[in-house]
Amino acid sequence: MYPEHPDSYRDTLHYITIMAIPVHIFGTYCILVKTPKTMVSVKWIMLNFHVCCMVLDYGISVLTVPYMIFPALGGFPLGILTEFGIPIEIQSYFILTLVPVVSSAVITMFENRYFIVFAQNTKWRHYRFFVSIINYSGSVTWSLPAFFLVPDQKTAIKIALEMLGPIPSYIRNGPMYVLSLELKYVTLPCFLMASLIAVQAVIFVTLMTREMKKLKKTARFSENTLKMQRNFLHAIYIQVTVYMASIQVPIAYFVVSILFKFYCQSANNIGIIIFSFNGLSSTIVMIWIHKPYRDFCYKFLRIEKWRKKTSQVISQGAISSIAPNSVRNVVVA
Repeated sequence: MYPEHPDSYRDTLHYITIMAIPVHIFGTYCILVKTPKTMVSVKWIMLNFHVCCMVLDYGISVLTVPYMIFPALGGFPLGILTEFGIPIEIQSYFILTLVPVVSSAVITMFENRYFIVFAQNTKWRHYRFFVSIINYSGSVTWSLPAFFLVPDQKTAIKIALEMLGPIPSYIRNGPMYVLSLELKYVTLPCFLMASLIAVQAVIFVTLMTREMKKLKKTARFSENTLKMQRNFLHAIYIQVTVYMASIQVPIAYFVVSILFKFYCQSANNIGIIIFSFNGLSSTIVMIWIHKPYRDFCYKFLRIEKWRKKTSQVISQGAISSIAPNSVRNVVVA
């Protein structure tokens, strides 16, 4: 099998799902059961982000399995929703909505941390819910212009296939669906939504960094509390960075492919495969960077016990190797 073949591509995504399910379950358990009291204010916000990542993962790797044909804005699904007769339009809308929903969940995490630590007694408490409403409303509506202006499929598919050039019969004869022939109906709303999320992320990170520096000059929190807050913020930044990298790298390639009319089905499939790792990688990083979850993971896997035993054996071995020399030195003295 080759990377461009639908069967190989679908199987790869299914294998990723098999690996991800136990990790996602473990991550969910950690958030629900092992979140300490010091992190209770972010427990449900973290769960919201975690669940959104899981839904996006399964939406791509199981439910839809989108077989994209960039630079054409089209493709066809290979997932189980097709087996249930769900229209391609609904499947496309489902995936195009999930991506900004997860990004909005990231902003919700940032905003929650900013509000809890710095802004509970400010006017921001009156406006914060409107920001969430705007973000999630934009997430479910940004792609609607393209769906309202879907071209005649017979004509659109013909143009898309001509754009691709010589292609295998399993692509040419697939149940093709072309969302748009006009880039502006997709790229402009996408750019506006991405800009909305990016600007908010920069604002909240900047505000939290500035306010954290101010707290050092006051006696509002102890040094230990400040250290804990800094560590938690850094952990969130790392987790979000890993998530963003897993989606931005393939998106960057898709944009280049569309703008320069470059077609490579293997690269398209690999891009979606990388994209599908976002939830798995984010969950692994979450478990690793948050100390309560990491400690529980060590205990669950008995790694800590093994480490202690190893340390004891090494220590005993070192003592036994040193002891005879020590005795010899005493006797000689």
